[in-house]
Amino acid sequence: MRIITRLIAVSDLGNREIARRAGLPMQKISDLLAGRLEQLSLDELQSLRRTIDHELTPP
Repeated sequence: MRIITRLIAVSDLGNREIARRAGLPMQKISDLLAGRLEQLSLDELQSLRRTIDHELTPP
C-alpha cells in the first residue's frame, strides 16, 4: 500500500485520471490515500499498481 500511495504522489497524473485509467471510482483512491486499505480488493490494488507502473515506465 505504501508503495502505491507513493507512486500516486510522484505521478504526473491527477488522482481522478489515475482512477479513470484503473477503472476505479475516485472514492477508492481517496480511501487508499486516507489509509483505508480495507476498502480496496486485491484485484483493485493490482489494477492500480499496473496503471501507475505503466505511466511511470519510460517508453
